[in-house]
Amino acid sequence: MAAKALDTSITDAAARRFLDSASNRATLWCDRVTGLHLIRTTKGGSWRYRYTDPTGKRRTATIGRYPALKPQQAAEKALAWRTEGADVLADKEQRKRQALEEKASASTRTLRGYLEGPYARYQARRTAGDETLAILRTNFAHWYDRDLATLSRNDVLTWQSWREEIGRAPATIKRAYGALRTLLRQAVRDGSIEDDPLRDVALDKHAETERTEELRERRAATRRLLTDDEIRRLHAGLESFAAELRQQRRNSRAHGKPDLPDLDVLAYPHWFIPLAYLSLYSGLRPGDLYSLTWLELNPSFGRLVKVPQKTRHHPEPARVEMDLPPEAMTVVRAWWDQQGKPTDGLVFPSPVTGRRMDKKAHGKPWRRVKRLGGLPDNLTFYALRHHFISTLVAAGVPLLTVAKLAGHKSAAMIENHYGHLCPDTSYCRKWCTGGIEEGGVSGWNGSATNQPARGDT
Repeated sequence: MAAKALDTSITDAAARRFLDSASNRATLWCDRVTGLHLIRTTKGGSWRYRYTDPTGKRRTATIGRYPALKPQQAAEKALAWRTEGADVLADKEQRKRQALEEKASASTRTLRGYLEGPYARYQARRTAGDETLAILRTNFAHWYDRDLATLSRNDVLTWQSWREEIGRAPATIKRAYGALRTLLRQAVRDGSIEDDPLRDVALDKHAETERTEELRERRAATRRLLTDDEIRRLHAGLESFAAELRQQRRNSRAHGKPDLPDLDVLAYPHWFIPLAYLSLYSGLRPGDLYSLTWLELNPSFGRLVKVPQKTRHHPEPARVEMDLPPEAMTVVRAWWDQQGKPTDGLVFPSPVTGRRMDKKAHGKPWRRVKRLGGLPDNLTFYALRHHFISTLVAAGVPLLTVAKLAGHKSAAMIENHYGHLCPDTSYCRKWCTGGIEEGGVSGWNGSATNQPARGDT
C-alpha cells in the first residue's frame, strides 16, 4: 500500500474533502505526477491530464470520473501517458477517425450501401446503368443489410427457388443473377470486398414446375406471326389514332388555343406511331426503343447498330446490326425530319422532359390503337417483336442470323422458342418480299400481304 501511495499526492480522502468544499471548475493538482489533476464539475469530479503536444500546444485529456476511478488508478494512467510521451488527444482523434472509416467501410460492404453508393456512381457512367440498378433492386432487396462478403451458395439457391415459385422465367433469373455477379466483381475491383464470395457458385439447372410450365406454354403461344388481318388492323389502328389526335388538335385550335402546334403539318402527331412501326420493322424490344439514339439509328445510311439493354452488363454483350428495310427507312426519315434532323440524342425522347421515357409509356397509346383497330385486348406490344422474329424463322433464315438480328448471342433461344415455325418453304416464302443479307434485313415490310407501310401517316 505504501508504494501505491507514492504515485499521487491526492488520496481518496483528500479528493472527497476537495469536492465537498470546492466551487465548480476548481482544480486540485497532484504534486507527484506532473499534469494530473482533479477538477470539480457540476456532476462531481473528473480526473484530467495536462500535457504539451509535439507542436508545443498545451492540451488537456480526460482520464475518467471520480469516484468510479480511484486516485491510484488515475495516477497510473497519467504516469503511463507521460512516460510514453503520448499525444493523448491526437491518438483519441485517430481512433475515432479509424472507427468512423471502419463503420463507413462496413456500410459499403452491405448490398444496400454498395448498390446505392459506389455502384450507383459507377453505373451512372454507363448507358444501361439505371436498368441494371433496377434489376438488382427488384431481385435482391431482401439482402440489402447483408455484408456482400457473407453471401453464399445457399443464399443463391434459396433465391433461385423463390423466383421460380413466383413464375419468373429461367432467362430472367439468369439475367438477374448475372447482374449480381457483375456487381460483386466490381466490388472486388473497388476494394470494397477482398474476394467474390459467389465466384464459383452457379445456378441450379432449371426444374420445371407446374406453374412455370403453364407460364412457358402461355408465353410460347404469344411467339407467333401476326395474321394478315391483325397486320391490317394494326395499320388501321395507327391511322385512326393519328386522325383522332389531329381532329382533337383542330378542335382545340379553333376553340381558344390557336397557339398549339398544328398536327396536320406533321408526319406523326404522336411519338408512339413511329415507335410502333420501328418495333414492327426492326424487332427491337420496347426498352431498346426507348434508349435508342440517333447515333445508333442512322437515317442517312439506313443502318441500325444497337447493343441491347438486356446484355449491356454482360462481359461480351450482344449487338444488333441491321440494314433497315425500305418501309422502316420511310418511317425513320420522316420522324427524323420532324425532329429537326438531330445528330445525337434519343430517337424517342419524352415530349415533356426531353429525357428517356418510362418503360411503360407506350401502354396507353397501345391500348388506344388496339381499340381503334379492333385488335384483341390481350395482344401485347411485344407481339410486334415476336412477329419480326417469327417472320424471319418462318422464311427459312438461318437461326443464328435471326438471333443476331434479334439481339441474342446464340441461336439457342430462337431455336427453343421459335423453332416450331421453321419452314415448309412454299408457305413461308410469302412472308418475305426480299431477302436476308449478312448483318441486315432488306425488303421486308412486316406484312404477310406485302401491304405498304403507312410512313406518311
